[in-house]
Amino acid sequence: MPHPLHQQVRQAFAFRCGYCGVDEAKVGAELTVDHYQPVASGGTDQLDNLVYACHRCNQYKGDYWPTPEQFRSGFYVLHPHRHSVGEHWHENEDTGELEPSTVTGTFHIRLLHLNRPQLVVHRLEQRAVAVLLQRLQMLQEQIKQRELTIQALQQYINLLLRLGKFNPPPEE
Repeated sequence: MPHPLHQQVRQAFAFRCGYCGVDEAKVGAELTVDHYQPVASGGTDQLDNLVYACHRCNQYKGDYWPTPEQFRSGFYVLHPHRHSVGEHWHENEDTGELEPSTVTGTFHIRLLHLNRPQLVVHRLEQRAVAVLLQRLQMLQEQIKQRELTIQALQQYINLLLRLGKFNPPPEE
């Protein structure tokens, strides 16, 4: 049975897993609602404690909640709306793997298995699509520029024809 706030959580996370970023279309189904702070550890059903999560991330996170000592040591899961994940890890554009830059980033990536092969392939595919879209945009701009050049040349030819100074080659 879905969580009562399931639709709100889906929309708040733009239909993507808040932990790994895969979307419903890629997974082929709606995702799950995770309690960032598990209910067993005092978490609530308030919207700000809920994360839209794929089944794998939800499974790997489970009911983990850090002790105060673990939290002070950086061993906690990053909340996608509360923490700036970019401060804790970055994506290697060549390999598609997430590379941690903090203890928390290392812990987060390992706990959620964010470098599992399927996610690496997913990130590489996303990067390839982004590159193709950039290339398409560049080609569209080139076409636009060439059309403007053709238009200008056509105007020039028409002007020369009106001045009688241009005799186009005979058509064969």
